[in-house]
Amino acid sequence: MYVGRLVGRSVLELWVRCRYDSDICLGELLVVEDEERSKNYLVRVVDIKYGADAGDGWMERTAGNIIRMDMANSTYNMSDREFRLYKIAVCIPLGCLVSGGIEKAKHIPSHFSRVRKTTSEDYESMKSLMGDLKVGVMRSGGHTLNVNVGIEGEALHHHIGVFATTGMGKSNLMKVLAGAVMESGRYGMLIFDPHGEYYSGGAGRRGLIHHPLAQDKLRVYSTRRLQRMYSTIRISYTEVNVEDMLSLYEFTQSQLEMLYAARALFGREWMREINERDGDDLYYQFGERFHETTINVVKRRVERVMGYEIISRDPTISITRSVLSSLHSAMVVLVDTSGLHEGEELLVSNVLARAVFEENRRIYREKPSEFRSLPSILITIEEAQRMLATPSGTIFPRIAREGRKFKVGLCAISQQPKLIHREILSQFNTLFILGLADKRDREALAYSAKQDISALENEIQTLMPGEAIITSPFTPFPLPIKVHMYEEYLSRIRRKRAVDEKQEFIDEKFF
Repeated sequence: MYVGRLVGRSVLELWVRCRYDSDICLGELLVVEDEERSKNYLVRVVDIKYGADAGDGWMERTAGNIIRMDMANSTYNMSDREFRLYKIAVCIPLGCLVSGGIEKAKHIPSHFSRVRKTTSEDYESMKSLMGDLKVGVMRSGGHTLNVNVGIEGEALHHHIGVFATTGMGKSNLMKVLAGAVMESGRYGMLIFDPHGEYYSGGAGRRGLIHHPLAQDKLRVYSTRRLQRMYSTIRISYTEVNVEDMLSLYEFTQSQLEMLYAARALFGREWMREINERDGDDLYYQFGERFHETTINVVKRRVERVMGYEIISRDPTISITRSVLSSLHSAMVVLVDTSGLHEGEELLVSNVLARAVFEENRRIYREKPSEFRSLPSILITIEEAQRMLATPSGTIFPRIAREGRKFKVGLCAISQQPKLIHREILSQFNTLFILGLADKRDREALAYSAKQDISALENEIQTLMPGEAIITSPFTPFPLPIKVHMYEEYLSRIRRKRAVDEKQEFIDEKFF
């Protein structure tokens, strides 16, 4: 569809004069057709201005005349409105469309080049760059194109951030992404759900349990009584490490030294020994190195953790082994922590995430050939600012810094990216940016994004629920997308499977 003609301005900013009646939108993708060079440029609208073929102040004077006629109940008729008035679309160039996809533009298109809206055909050469985990369709301004868009599976262990204010579609996006992981059969995904919204969806929605592949590709753990197909969360005290305690409490240097001393002295039984021995016994067990006050504080905290409902006194129970087995078999593991209080939730997530990280690191060191065949694993945490506000305290900052080397990625979901430590935020190579109202949140993401999104602030402010921008080193440019509604996505998967199953029963030899 014809839009207008190029009228300026520089290699980093192009202005397009659009017809008065053109329906141009913020965030729209346009094609500049340079006939002199036989090149097509893909550009993005980042601002829209008014224009008129008249002298300075003409629009204000004309508006004043119309106001006076309004007050007199008269009608103002402007002659040649469609020729005298126009719009200016301020655009940033995304690159030149070439047979292999898109390449950076280092020169400006010819003067007065023709400009049109994009079509699905314009993205044919970029299909290989749109990722194998599809989560939506390409969006251009207010309309969508028949171009499936997603992220590369390789992006999973390079860390992902999902940022939006409440009601903009974070949970829907994550269910679609988890569904795509189940479909692929090549990656593992560990989801911690503190709100209980991923399992069944709730309130007329669909959850991961409704996915056609859930029976084979989904494992669920919870403390709540769910409909079906779940195991109860039970962690053996022997699976808790000193580092896990640091996610629950702040310890002085002497208290921390006592914890490590107990781990060295009692091995995997360190929590049971501290819990069952009295203070005087521990005082002498540690060779009188620690003050009684230090021992009593540590003992009270260990007793409190041992009293958690999720802690099992049976040393043979191991939730970590079953979770690791599922993840290494390229499954989605959902850990529903909605029935736990904050301390238990933090402990479960820290124990399991640490187990994944340490096991992959062990295999990397000891079994290089086995490591090469391991699937990438994505660990997803909601309200991520709680765990990532400082560069220490839980296992998650460490995974953000070191995880990609061991095929362990972190997916941080948050309404307030500004509260995530800047060093950690910079580790997220792929960002899903949905609507963000707070300017400081947008500035934090612009600072850390691996692609320049500074010109997209207006577009981000106007995103509707379900609309997003993907910025990643694995995408040709910051991709505007419309995320699939999870329920519609499930319907398409069922229809596709029904067609595939029907074709399997066709006996070609019969013909």
